[in-house]
Amino acid sequence: MSEHTNIDPQPALDAILDVLIPANPGRNIPAAGELGVATFVTEAAAHAPFFKSALVALLSRAGELSDDVTPDTVQQLESELPEAFKLLLVETYKGYYSRPDMRAKVGVGAHPVHPAGYEVARETPELLNELTAPVRARGPVFRDPAGGQT
Repeated sequence: MSEHTNIDPQPALDAILDVLIPANPGRNIPAAGELGVATFVTEAAAHAPFFKSALVALLSRAGELSDDVTPDTVQQLESELPEAFKLLLVETYKGYYSRPDMRAKVGVGAHPVHPAGYEVARETPELLNELTAPVRARGPVFRDPAGGQT
């Protein structure tokens, strides 16, 4: 993860991911680390410097806390580095649930929710009026591209 260390972050990251999304052997659902979500997470970090910094901080702190990552270790990471932890959690969920094989295992279709999914009720005219009232009250807020000349 970092150019300045020879430590392989993969085992710690896999262990953290396994705590965030644990396995369910009864339903044949693998844990996030076991599934290889760390690859998704590290690729996301490679493209987002702020996330890379957050991930490095989390892994570094995890190494300081314990040789073995436990649920208590992960809870401590969340309490000490909440913003970094939120970023990791989002990327973990994205990496795990974006896989069609996992969506099928947890009962979510691989197809879009709408139109092939379920019926989405239309907004009532009253709700539409309420939602658009501030925009209509504001009036036009654009420039006439022709400058008033046609």
